[in-house]
Amino acid sequence: MGKSLKTRFYFFSGKGGVGKTTMACASAIYLAALGEKTLIITTDPASNLADVFEQNIGNEITTINTTTNLFALELDPDKATEEYKQRTIAPLQGIVPPESLEVIEEQLNSPCTAEVAAFERFTDFLQDPEFDTVIFDTAPTGHTLRLIQLPVEWSGVIEEAARSGTGGQTCVGPAASLAESKLKFDRAIEAMRNPDEATFIFVLRPEATSIYETNNSITELSKLGIRSQELIVNGIYPQNICDSPFMKGRYSRQQQFLQTIKDDFSLPTTLVELKPSEVKGVAALYEVAEAIFKKPMSMDNYSPIILENIQVTSIQNYPSTDLAINQLLTPINGRRTIFFAGKGGVGKTSVAAATSLWIAKQGYRTILITTDPASHLAQVFEQNISDKPTLIEGEQHLWISHIDPSKAAQQYKEKVLAEIQQKYDEKRVLAVEEELNSPCTEEMATFEKFIEFATLKDYEVMIFDTAPTGHTLRLLNLPVEWNRQLEIKIFTTVESNADKITKSRFLEVINMMQDPEQTTFSFVMYPEKTPIEEASRAMSELSEIDIKTSLVVANMILPNTIITNDYWRQRQAMQKEYLKEMKNRFKAPIIQLPLLDEDLMGKDKLVQAGMLLYGIKNPVAEGVKK
Repeated sequence: MGKSLKTRFYFFSGKGGVGKTTMACASAIYLAALGEKTLIITTDPASNLADVFEQNIGNEITTINTTTNLFALELDPDKATEEYKQRTIAPLQGIVPPESLEVIEEQLNSPCTAEVAAFERFTDFLQDPEFDTVIFDTAPTGHTLRLIQLPVEWSGVIEEAARSGTGGQTCVGPAASLAESKLKFDRAIEAMRNPDEATFIFVLRPEATSIYETNNSITELSKLGIRSQELIVNGIYPQNICDSPFMKGRYSRQQQFLQTIKDDFSLPTTLVELKPSEVKGVAALYEVAEAIFKKPMSMDNYSPIILENIQVTSIQNYPSTDLAINQLLTPINGRRTIFFAGKGGVGKTSVAAATSLWIAKQGYRTILITTDPASHLAQVFEQNISDKPTLIEGEQHLWISHIDPSKAAQQYKEKVLAEIQQKYDEKRVLAVEEELNSPCTEEMATFEKFIEFATLKDYEVMIFDTAPTGHTLRLLNLPVEWNRQLEIKIFTTVESNADKITKSRFLEVINMMQDPEQTTFSFVMYPEKTPIEEASRAMSELSEIDIKTSLVVANMILPNTIITNDYWRQRQAMQKEYLKEMKNRFKAPIIQLPLLDEDLMGKDKLVQAGMLLYGIKNPVAEGVKK
């Protein structure tokens, strides 16, 4: 980055788990210390700003303790939604007929209102003159791109609705009442596109999936006209602590990826080394800030070091299969559904992929589905996947698929319009079509696709690789919310056959998720504070809708073979303390997956990980080559 303030707005984005929040908080502390009145705001529904700063923050602008000029805010989606509803309804009371107002109120109870409310609140801070600098700590990449695209999409939707002949209605209220919002959206777009106003900083790690996701994100932002971009490569191993064959191998692979980043990206790039302990609290964050701003390690001045001929002995001591764990993964009465959730970057996709392969090798018809818009399942399995179930090459019992939001939205529009055209006149059809052109449709369509997959009868085991925690909770809450929504009919008081079928499917999914004999809900985390805190909060929220957490996977556990110096002894001691805390906090079996010599890419590595997680003593895996 640099030693002085460049722009007023900073956006930190990247794949889950790469250290976006840490880098954003460190930058905020540094800029505040320069005398800039600085606000750091998170748009992540599973925020851990409070965990990093080690103090309560919440939905009000809060002073960060022991600092000057630094303030923080965690956007509360529920509160933003309620405030949005009130702002939309208030100007219409006493002006529009009561029956029309009732229709609008019912529309605003739609779950998609939360999305528009959140990004409207987000745009408020792109024009607030109270702060010299505003730093946005964003949700993981797929959802961040969605958030940034929304002002562009909604500005067009409101404009189109306002000049249409159908009453100017959108799914989140009349276009006339959204005029002020459109002005805000237009100003937000202008600010984000102005290189003198905004800088986008992608945080990544020297890993294949992180590089792939960053490259996609840069391309998508450029399409939106946002080109002021920089990189921070985080989590680099210092060479002097990699003195075992295992770590020399991992160090060399990181260096290869650093060479790829140097060759493929032309953006200003700062390198940050992995610390021996967690970065939390103001003092530790300022140390990181100094590494970014005062003594930056620039990619321009860095020469990657590729080590040759490193021999690493693979782990071969696989545990025996635990019967209780096996029962959580296999069908009891015909089918088993397994969800893997957790903070971004903790290894959900890798664990879900290894689990699906382990189960399929026992002869169960298994499908692995990702609901993450930034999924890298295709890279993990090293083959193309689509929104249709695809058989894994060389396997007889394992299929994979992903939910394509754009394709799902188009299919959803076509289905709804086909039904509406049979029941209503042209004016009503145009009004519905107008609503379907809103960005909210994509969320509804993605959710319906999830319901469609969740009610499939073709597979014995269904595994969902979910988006990072906050968005997963949103998805799992939707069946409950939409089931209530179906009780209210906007266009007719007569429940159609289609509505009855939809409601039946929602109830089926609700019952399935709440039944531990049908569903295993699992959290993946590595043993550090923020993943544990995030999983703990999510577990509590799930329990409120009667979904029980059945399994916990502790990932990236340091093997004893690498504990050769004080750096690794310090990290291992930290992990052991957090493993104790996990046992105290989570009332579910905890299984461990060690840090492997290579990233979990390709079937051979996935088979190894599956046996490390669940054991070797089963009819088919017994014959797998060790």
